Amino acid sequence: MKKVFISYVRSNSEAVDRICKELKNNNIDYWLDRERIKPGILWKTAIKEAINDGAYFLACFSREYEEKADTHMNEELILAVDILRRKHFNSGWFIPIKLSACNIPPYDIGAGCTLQDIQYLEFHKDWDAEIRRLIDIIKREEDFKQDAIYEKFFEKQYIYQGLKSLIETGDGVGFHNADQGHPVYLSGATGKLHEMWEYADSPEKNQLFQMLSKLTKELKELGIEEFRFIWWYDFSEWKDFCKFAVDFYNKKHGYT
Repeated sequence: MKKVFISYVRSNSEAVDRICKELKNNNIDYWLDRERIKPGILWKTAIKEAINDGAYFLACFSREYEEKADTHMNEELILAVDILRRKHFNSGWFIPIKLSACNIPPYDIGAGCTLQDIQYLEFHKDWDAEIRRLIDIIKREEDFKQDAIYEKFFEKQYIYQGLKSLIETGDGVGFHNADQGHPVYLSGATGKLHEMWEYADSPEKNQLFQMLSKLTKELKELGIEEFRFIWWYDFSEWKDFCKFAVDFYNKKHGYT
């Protein structure tokens, strides 16, 4: 199993040590700068290599981080963002954690998204539940990649994530109408070419929903929900599709 790279500010060392203890207890290897960089080794070189080699990048955000104008964590985040932009959308490689109530910096990760769009773990609200979720995410992802079922539905998963990203990376033009309260995927409307721009505002007309719903049901039959992937969302029903699209649009444009 590859290492989990942990990015943090020194003032949060105690909380980070608690996380490391849980990782170690669950046989998950981690990379921590004060434990891994040997004397005489260039700091930036060691960090860059560790981030590149890591199976996951754990970013520990907090009030203490927000209050620091100058910190090595910013350099680590910049390196991580550069790698993240080259990875598949929804790769799950970057895992944000909130150690306290705080804001995640809006670093641009491409395709109209920022770090704030990535689902995060709220350790400050329920430490025990969220540490279990973190362990579960890492172990299940690793177990899944080694399982024969991975080959069976990899293609479906890849298409599902690509279609989901149309909602997550879009600016709302072409698939959303806030006044109607549900998505209207204009380019997904059925019919002749000159009719492609009518509102696809029903499950019968919305091709994006039809494709995501079909893939969701197929992946559920293959047992994907057992792995509790952080990127998973159930698009089986029209109401759930609408909720995801509208909530994401509102969040991105500051309407919530």
